[in-house]
Amino acid sequence: MKFTLRLLPILLVLIGLIAPAHADAGKPINARLHVTHLSSDKWRADYVLSEPVEAVQFDPAGAYRAQAWRVLTPGMSLEKRDEQERISAGGKRFTAFSVEISLYLPYDLDKYTAFDRFSDGGTDIFLGFLAGSARQGSQERALSLGIQLTGLPDETVIAPMSKNPEEPDYAYFGPAKPVPFGVATIILDPQIPAWLVPEIQQASARVATYFDQAWQRKLASPPLILISLDPLPSKGLSVKGGTFENKIVYRLGGDALQRQGNPVVRRYIVELIAHELSHLWQRNVARGGVGEGEPWVHEGGAEALAVAALEGTGLFTKAEGDAYAAKLFDECAQLQGSVASYRGFYACGFKRFRDYHTDVLALWKNMMNRTEASGEVYSQKMIESLLTPDPTRKP
Repeated sequence: MKFTLRLLPILLVLIGLIAPAHADAGKPINARLHVTHLSSDKWRADYVLSEPVEAVQFDPAGAYRAQAWRVLTPGMSLEKRDEQERISAGGKRFTAFSVEISLYLPYDLDKYTAFDRFSDGGTDIFLGFLAGSARQGSQERALSLGIQLTGLPDETVIAPMSKNPEEPDYAYFGPAKPVPFGVATIILDPQIPAWLVPEIQQASARVATYFDQAWQRKLASPPLILISLDPLPSKGLSVKGGTFENKIVYRLGGDALQRQGNPVVRRYIVELIAHELSHLWQRNVARGGVGEGEPWVHEGGAEALAVAALEGTGLFTKAEGDAYAAKLFDECAQLQGSVASYRGFYACGFKRFRDYHTDVLALWKNMMNRTEASGEVYSQKMIESLLTPDPTRKP
């Protein structure tokens, strides 16, 4: 009996030590990530975690980490395991590590660029490739990153928005400062062909201002558009990038850019800017918004919004808008109306919005109000409920 009584407090202590670990299972681990620009082509990433872990793992990013990362912390290494890359210390737990990262310009077609280099030395770096999860025994927990950036002396540094600390986007290090155009701000590569610069500036300013006034829904910060020029020669026109919380990041390339006043390039770039600015406002809600299912809703919706904005600002004539719509209709016909493929999201999604025969700007304003009020994501069900009169509502 005495032995049992003596052991009980020890068991209670052990339970008290174990319980918090189980209580935190699945919750993100807080971590500090300090990214320092060391020289023109090198950065250092210093991680400090709030809890000891056995590994930090990252989703695949092509050959980027294998070729551009060098683990600086003694006893630790980067390895590939089960389709993921991970940093570990040979089974030992750790709370900190550092990595040196070299400029890396190649990219895979289905992934973001790790870096975009401007001709004046400025650089976008995708911090999403520095975000990952931690392994604690059988538990995998996301890292909630608090990010600090340090640039070279007198360098402009622009951090990603912190709305989702588990999925940061691009940071900018360089000599340029964002220049306001309407309600948007822009950093352009100095080597972008002179004829295209005013087209980009005008489209960004007029479309952003148009959406700002049409929806009366202010963005948390002015849209930032970052466009670099691909240093590698290529045929035709190449565009790589995407839209994030408050910024549009693109790398343009191809010999078509050098053809003075090329109308095909001009229409493509102007429509692209309008499409991506549409996404910024689609996401400008406190909750709900873009979901993982039915991508045709936000992609086809962005195409419809882009055409409406370009015609509304005079950047497209009615004939140009109709020609663009006809091209998407033809593409959708080739896909037999299906929204199940990547191009179907855009072409057939656009056709579905046109087939609703309603003011697309008014519809999206109502969708944003609904998603913010209810928390439900954008969907076909939401659209049709907004377009169908409520029989119980009094006139």
